[in-house]
Amino acid sequence: MATSSTRRSVVRRLSARAAVWAGVLGLTLASVAVWQYWRVSRQALDGRLVEDGQAIAHAITAIDDVLEVELPAEFRAALAAGASYYGIYDAERRLLDGDAPPLPARDAIRPGVRSVAGYREAFVAAAAPGAVVRVGRPLAPLHGDVRRLAASMLLASLVAAFLAAPLTVWLRRELARSVSRIEVTARALSPGQPARIDVTQLDEEFAGVASRLNDAFDRLERALAREQQLTADASHELRTPVATIVTETEWALAQPRSERDYRRTIEVCARQGRRLKELVETLLALARLEAGALEPCWEPLHLDAVVAGAVADLQPLAEPRGVAVQWAGRAEMQGDRVQIGILLSNLLSNAVRYNRPGGEVRVAIEGGDATVTVAVSDTGPGLDAAVADRVFDRFWRASPSRAAHEGGTGLGLAISKAIVDAHGGTITCSTGAEGTTFVVTLPARSRATGRTDSRPRGAPARVRP
Repeated sequence: MATSSTRRSVVRRLSARAAVWAGVLGLTLASVAVWQYWRVSRQALDGRLVEDGQAIAHAITAIDDVLEVELPAEFRAALAAGASYYGIYDAERRLLDGDAPPLPARDAIRPGVRSVAGYREAFVAAAAPGAVVRVGRPLAPLHGDVRRLAASMLLASLVAAFLAAPLTVWLRRELARSVSRIEVTARALSPGQPARIDVTQLDEEFAGVASRLNDAFDRLERALAREQQLTADASHELRTPVATIVTETEWALAQPRSERDYRRTIEVCARQGRRLKELVETLLALARLEAGALEPCWEPLHLDAVVAGAVADLQPLAEPRGVAVQWAGRAEMQGDRVQIGILLSNLLSNAVRYNRPGGEVRVAIEGGDATVTVAVSDTGPGLDAAVADRVFDRFWRASPSRAAHEGGTGLGLAISKAIVDAHGGTITCSTGAEGTTFVVTLPARSRATGRTDSRPRGAPARVRP
């Protein structure tokens, strides 16, 4: 079980990363600055050496094979301070003048700039035939400057990393400001409480999370309302058969009755018991459908064949009422044959039950590459357009007295909508004086990619209509 010592802190992570980032950035900038300083300084030193060499080369004069050199005053000052040296060589590498250290035996005398044993040297050709001027300065002062610059930059990087600590306090305060608003609203949330997070008062990074939480709160509120309504409706629906069973049994037990009276009581109790059983099973099936526990068994099917079977099953109900059921069209799709059959049976039985005597029920099927459509129309009196959107509510009935006469649980259309939702489709209801039409649109292909059966063999989904 997770404890407070193992919880991850976004503030600590961000602060640590900010400190590391500041340190790495500082070191990178320091490295670039030091390298750039070293490069520019060395180029400046090289230019200074070449200028000194050229000045000495121009100051050489040859009189009777004797070289005379008039050193520039600035260069003499550098020589006196030990910050420079020079040498003049002939073509045979012999030192003619100056205090330059000995040349390495392997080195040739040719114009250019190079580094030797901690010194930077420039070789410049002189006007005297075959003479070469060698000028050098130690690199130690430049190395010292570079080390001091590197130390300063490193210190600045460490200070930048250390200054990330105040960033921790600032981040904690800024995060707490938005999170506290979310937390206060979440604590205030309760059934019937319309509290929602004010997204306009949050930072942009938290606005999306807050919106999703508000959506979750709305869904939770709707789910609680549905459950409360279901409890109330189920209690109301169960009360009548239970009260009938209790009344009949108490009447039978109140005093001795005849065999005929006992039989009548048992028949009433059995009838009400079957009604209770059907209601409970239907409620359980609806709950499992809405919870996604009855995943459709995806298999190829001919929708027109399923419609034909449902029409044939409904003939015993339609013929006594003189209702003619007609269907046309064909389509192929993937879906749960049992659930699609229940869906069509529910729609057809409603169209027959709530039709006019001698009316008609028409079923139109249309197939497509992406979707298939089934429209079930009747010629009944229709519904009030203001309440047509409630036909899919559980236990809702347009005419309770007529519904009691016709039978049923008031859950058929709710189950139909749950089946359509499980298949990823839509169902709509349009009504008017000329009758009511239900239009079901279903995907032609399974949502389970690469599978035609998403349920283990031997475990088909059975849903009571």
